[in-house]
Amino acid sequence: MAKRGYTRDTIRGGASEWDVSRPFSSYARTLAMLLVHPVRFFELLPRIPDLRAPALFLIFSGLPAAILWLLFWGLYPALVAVVLPLPLSFLLAGLYHLGVLGGRHGYVVTWRVLAYPLGFYLPLAAVPVLGPLGAAYSGLVLMPLGLAEVHEVGRLRAALFCAAIGIVFGAAYYFLGVA
Repeated sequence: MAKRGYTRDTIRGGASEWDVSRPFSSYARTLAMLLVHPVRFFELLPRIPDLRAPALFLIFSGLPAAILWLLFWGLYPALVAVVLPLPLSFLLAGLYHLGVLGGRHGYVVTWRVLAYPLGFYLPLAAVPVLGPLGAAYSGLVLMPLGLAEVHEVGRLRAALFCAAIGIVFGAAYYFLGVA
């Protein structure tokens, strides 16, 4: 039972939130929830403007990503995998927030939704075959489900907007030859 004055939107430390006191087991649990039960994960995600847990999750996700980038591509991409995810997430959240304008929550909650799929994708990005599959799952499954569930907008609206963003980034990747 929640304490007086708290709602499901304000209770900290929901079951899906990444627990900083147990980073390794919580990281594995979070990745498993995103893979197996993404709707349940986003149902339980607290709708509060607290940046700490998602930011630490992104930073923690950068560590295995950096190791994989180091193994597959070298030192400089590995350094980028450690430094870039957090600032990139703030820019991407602004873009995704355009698709849920008029939704129930603000930009910071959109960023919270984005942080977990991005953290899920980071280690997969370094692996040649898993990178595109991870990008498709994160961008076309996790993000629409998260945006629709948390902001209480239609799933079709969220899916179409995320697909449009995926097409733009996919075309940029293909035509610019970024690899």
